[in-house]
Amino acid sequence: MKIENIVNYRCPATYQKLRLSGESEIIDGMVKEGFLLSESASTKYEIKDGIPDFTIYSESEKNIYAVNLFKNKAKEYDKFQHLSFETFYQDETIVRNSMIDKLNLKQDSNVLEVNAGTGRDSILIAKRLSKKGMLQVQDISRDMLLVCQEKLSEINLPIEVHQGNASKLPYSDNTFDAVYSFGGVGMNTYSNNKEAIAEMVRVTKTGGKIVFGGLSLSPWLRNTNFAKILINHNSHYANEILLNDLPVQARNLNLNWILEGAGFVCDFTVGEGEPRANFDYEIPGPRGGTLRTRYLGNLEGVSVETKELAIKAREILGISMHKWLDTMIKQEAEKIITNHKS
Repeated sequence: MKIENIVNYRCPATYQKLRLSGESEIIDGMVKEGFLLSESASTKYEIKDGIPDFTIYSESEKNIYAVNLFKNKAKEYDKFQHLSFETFYQDETIVRNSMIDKLNLKQDSNVLEVNAGTGRDSILIAKRLSKKGMLQVQDISRDMLLVCQEKLSEINLPIEVHQGNASKLPYSDNTFDAVYSFGGVGMNTYSNNKEAIAEMVRVTKTGGKIVFGGLSLSPWLRNTNFAKILINHNSHYANEILLNDLPVQARNLNLNWILEGAGFVCDFTVGEGEPRANFDYEIPGPRGGTLRTRYLGNLEGVSVETKELAIKAREILGISMHKWLDTMIKQEAEKIITNHKS
């Protein structure tokens, strides 16, 4: 970890700024061993082999599952990963690049990759950036990160690698131009899915892109032999995309099926809060009013006889029911309030 890049990190529990402990080992501007301390010094995070560890293991059993799953597989992982694409007669590099294309990266983009694994996508993302950009890489498995770190070590680009939870990212709000994840987020596999996506949104700038995907059989294939064979080989194919976990800030969302329907990729632009809409135009017709008044302006109902009389009166007046009732009720209410005060 480069010492000047410490400023980019925050305590994942409190989002306080972090500082380097005095006993840390620094060689040629690189922090090899040591600790990062929060401003209050109430928490500290170990740096080992240049990788800070922000993991909060007590958060979920899924974190421990992910760590144990890849503990003895990291060094062998790359030997077999290409088969996940060749099974479907797909070129891995082409598929991965097609997903990365959706990030709309510029050479100076600040990018975060979540659940990076051994860095098969990290390498491809790095090729799209210049020295003015930055790539931050996260994974829960230290064993996988060590492989990833070695791959990225020869790239002359600002790159930082950290271990931690996808649902507790150690960054400030609105830090990144784009966030990418393939193989973990979206299916509730290795972390709390809703929190992980919310964190990705939190650290992404408004207008930035988020792209995530993974293995998940499309609904229309789940009862086929195609699906049964795949699930028998790898239970992760049975995972379902949890669309209810997507945030209200998602704009222009696209969901595409890849790998012949055995995988998916989702991308969206990050907006602010709930979507905007015009709820205040006058609705033509006898009822009148606006979308907003029809929702927020409801009062107690009246008897059927009163309703029939009101409809006849509105027809005689030639105005909408909303305009007539709104005017009449307002006048009567103001009259009662004025008389009460006097």
